[in-house]
Amino acid sequence: MARKPKEVAVFNGKGILLNQYTMKNPVLKWEKLDIILYEDKINFIFPNKKVEVELQHVEDVGAELPRRAIEVAKSSLEDITYHSSITFRPPESDKTMVGFAPETSIYGRKPIENFLRKVFYVLLNKKEIKIQYGAIKGGSIDPNVKWEDGYLIFVQRKSALSSGEILAVAVLENGKPKIYNLFSNIESIRLKTKLINENEEAEVLEIKQIKSNETITSYLYIEKRERLFVLRYIATLTKYKNTVKDLLPKSEDELTSEFAAESWSGEKIKSEVEKLSPEEQEILMALYTGISPLELPNMLNMDVDEVERILDELIDKGLLNLVRIRKEVELSEKGRAVTNYIVTNF
Repeated sequence: MARKPKEVAVFNGKGILLNQYTMKNPVLKWEKLDIILYEDKINFIFPNKKVEVELQHVEDVGAELPRRAIEVAKSSLEDITYHSSITFRPPESDKTMVGFAPETSIYGRKPIENFLRKVFYVLLNKKEIKIQYGAIKGGSIDPNVKWEDGYLIFVQRKSALSSGEILAVAVLENGKPKIYNLFSNIESIRLKTKLINENEEAEVLEIKQIKSNETITSYLYIEKRERLFVLRYIATLTKYKNTVKDLLPKSEDELTSEFAAESWSGEKIKSEVEKLSPEEQEILMALYTGISPLELPNMLNMDVDEVERILDELIDKGLLNLVRIRKEVELSEKGRAVTNYIVTNF
């Protein structure tokens, strides 16, 4: 008889299912969602749909939601102040992201963090690694530090101010586990290529920590998928997110904006900006910062009809996309590139 999978955690709230097909759905919406995390799979249960995903097919955790998902929440007045995501790609299927948020933000970020801690636990606990711990101390290379085989582990946090388990590294020393607290007091993290054995070079994480008023540098080798999960863990569940932000993959929105900025750059984009009236620039910058089109008249102290006229002109110029007939608009790729130029140059 097959062993029934053990339930690890449950999240109750609301969610949104995002893939190349649902993103084009004009009635895309956030709806009730229950997530059940098991040791080997995760179930997303929507009112009219259940999605079951084996953990081996999870690609990312905590990635930024697409702009469309945020705008859908705003237009329906959904509270997603605290939210996160899980991205997966089952065999012969499209990449899919599930965005999720608590039903209310009254309890702060804790419900999200508690659930994510369990997700990272099932994805990372006991995963094999190699480590050079304290390879450089205070600027001096320690020739006695060699690569050690070990594994990731979650250990109880030793703090009177907070409880729960934190990620660490364990190696065996004389048959007993020795714990390296690698993910605290972080000064910087970067990718570096190093020899991990006599004949093999690989990308490793160079982690600098402050201990006893000196910098300790260690090197961690881990498979690429699990390396992303470690970086996401640091970004979402520790105070050191700024140390890893440049190592995380860019969102599709960021890539799209970069592509648009490259296509609309230099003299070409400058000439586009020079054709815009001050009012048009004001509206573009307001939308760029996340202000709803319906809030523009009050925010900019402009007549509603005047705002509508300017929105029509910006749509005609290709700087806005019309989302709904009721003048609900969003910046186009060209519009984001032009507005980014305005923000950074004026």
